[in-house]
Amino acid sequence: MSLQRVRPFLLDLWDPFDNMFRSIVPSASSDSDTAAFANARIDWKETPEAHVFKADLPGVKKEEVKVEVEDGNVLVISGERSKEKEDKNDKWHRVERSSGQFMRRFRLPENAKVDQVKAGLENGVLTVTVPKAEVKKPEVKAIEISSIEKNAQSKASSLINPTQLNSSIRARKTQGNNVAREAQRVRPLCRLLGPFDGVFRSLVPAAASSDRDTAAFANARIDWKETPEAHVFKADLPGVKKEEVKVEVEEGNVLVISGESSKEKEDKNDKWRRVERSSGKFMRRFRLPENAKGDQVKAGLENGVLTVTCAQGRGEEA
Repeated sequence: MSLQRVRPFLLDLWDPFDNMFRSIVPSASSDSDTAAFANARIDWKETPEAHVFKADLPGVKKEEVKVEVEDGNVLVISGERSKEKEDKNDKWHRVERSSGQFMRRFRLPENAKVDQVKAGLENGVLTVTVPKAEVKKPEVKAIEISSIEKNAQSKASSLINPTQLNSSIRARKTQGNNVAREAQRVRPLCRLLGPFDGVFRSLVPAAASSDRDTAAFANARIDWKETPEAHVFKADLPGVKKEEVKVEVEEGNVLVISGESSKEKEDKNDKWRRVERSSGKFMRRFRLPENAKGDQVKAGLENGVLTVTCAQGRGEEA
């Protein structure tokens, strides 16, 4: 992780999710007990040897997570993300990260060895591995085919009625015309809904999609808290290594948090059953107030959570 002072490359601070996050992410209020369910994004990959689940749980400790198997073959991942301690003198500028209970349930296929499940939590990512059992191939018995081609042709010709066939063709054409007219009637409504289509594609990755280079920008949720001593930023970056993150201060006291979440290596024999986690580049920019000391910034990454602390003092002393 590096801290650098650089020249700005954008004059205006542009946050495309500023208004959107107000509807899907908790606003900066005193109530921060927001359900973390939406933040527990999970991928399910099937390899030749096992079913592998990976869940983004930044800031969650291993004692706060439970991995269980219910009803013989239902995998349950649950837990609780602790609420951060607050002080009455703290002032919240932005709240995007969530806290609270979460639970996800997955029905495992018959080939899963539910008695050999392993789980590990590292860098804010929970990995659950369920080995697969070898499935015996069913015995195949060859059936001798007798020569009945002539009898079949004679029976088929006696069953075909030309009048009925023409009536059936006309009915299908009429049905097709009705469907086309209905599509023309519905199309104007589709135009009205169109502007939101691209928005939601950028926010939520499609399940089991072949293109896994989804921008991780929306996943870099950040809280900004002002204490009497400093401005504190906390960003959820599950699975991101410290060398993949940059913390910079541009001219004009603009704090920039950027980096890239590496794409997981894939094998041609892997089969994706669910894809929710994202990978790719991310960047967030915040204009610091006059009381922030841009030359006294510290950053640390632990358990998938980046903490940036910027000391503050009176404007005339900075």
